[in-house]
Order: sequence, then structure tokens, then C-alpha cells
Amino acid sequence: MNRTLWRYAAICICFCIILVGCGSLPLKQYYLLNYIPSAQWNRLSPRAYPCTLRLRDFDIEEAYNRPQIVYRQSAFELQYYYYRVWAVKPTRMVTDLVYKHLLTAGLVSNVIRRFDEGPKPDFEFSGMIEALDEYDSQELWFAHIALRINVVKISDGTSLYTNRFDLRKRVFEHKPENVIRELSSLMEFIMMQVIHDVDAKFAKEYGIAVPTADTSSALPATGEIK
Repeated sequence: MNRTLWRYAAICICFCIILVGCGSLPLKQYYLLNYIPSAQWNRLSPRAYPCTLRLRDFDIEEAYNRPQIVYRQSAFELQYYYYRVWAVKPTRMVTDLVYKHLLTAGLVSNVIRRFDEGPKPDFEFSGMIEALDEYDSQELWFAHIALRINVVKISDGTSLYTNRFDLRKRVFEHKPENVIRELSSLMEFIMMQVIHDVDAKFAKEYGIAVPTADTSSALPATGEIK
């Protein structure tokens, strides 16, 4: 290589170094669903039901089984933020929130996550994450979550409770942090309904008088939450 080519190569290298120094890549931002669960005071039993509930790790639809946060603008296309990611795997994150809420609710005597960490479980609580995303519809943003919840009696495999939730909440300030905040709010909303409904199922299971009126929650399982 002659001197002229060396000179051009050196100039190109210096120019690239300057560009890298002047422009920096955006940093990854890490997000986490979070809320502080509160005890529900309208319980049918003043005491915890005398049973052990095993919480299984949630399953998740494959499209959401990744660290990148999902956003979508139609029902037929998913897109993934590259620099906005979950700080914890979505399955672990949701399971941890459910566990924390079950402990706070005090619905049963024991809540375990593994068979070797406490009394033999009587019931198993499981779930499937069907959607966890930001939904952009023209000028409107929504936080969107879809979950399926199941509680079964381990001794015979009978279903004690099953429900599917598909909820969205409008995000008025279009910032990713606000989407995560509203997703957390929806998660709390769902768990409050689940605790209410499972309380009624356990009351019947253990022979506690249940009001003749429908004891299932009046909270919607699908649609938009204001």
C-alpha cells in the first residue's frame, strides 16, 4: 500500500473514532411489574383456610417468552423494543407478584412454591400469561394483559377455580414507564378478583356459610379498565 492509500486509511479510521466518540448508543432500560398488595377485608372467613396452596411457576405464550418488551399496533403483528427490556423473566416476575399477593392476603395457612419447602399441598395454583404488552392504536396507548388462572384440588385433580382475564387500560402519557405502571395496576386488579373468587370457593369447600347472592366478583374479566 503506497503512502497516499495509508493517508486515506488513517483519515477514515480517525473519522470513525470521532463518530463513535460523538454519538453514543442508547442504554438499555430495565422494567419490572410491581405493586404493594393489600389485605382484603371482605373475606368470608375471618381466618386462613386450613390448607396448603402450592404456587406453580406461570407458563407463557412463546411470543412473550423473551426479555424484550412487546408492543403492537395491530392484532396481527408483534414488535419488540430492543433497548427496553424486562429486568426479570416475565414468568418469574408474574409468579413472584402472585406469591407476594397470596401471602399478604392470608387466604390459606401455607403458600409454597416447591413440594419440599413445607407441608404437603392440598391445592395447586397455576397460570398462563397469554399477553403482556403495550398496544398502540393510532393516537391511543394501552397497557394490555391477558392471564388464565387455575386452582385445582391435588387429591383428585378436580378444578376448584378457573378464569381468564383479558384487560387493557389507557395510558394517557405516552412513556414506557407509564405503560409498565398501568400493567402493574392491571395485575393488582386481577389478583384482587382472584382472591375474592377463590375465597368463595374455599368457603364452600370448608362448609362456611356463603351468602345466597352470587359471590363471584363484579369486576370485569375482559375489556377496558378506566
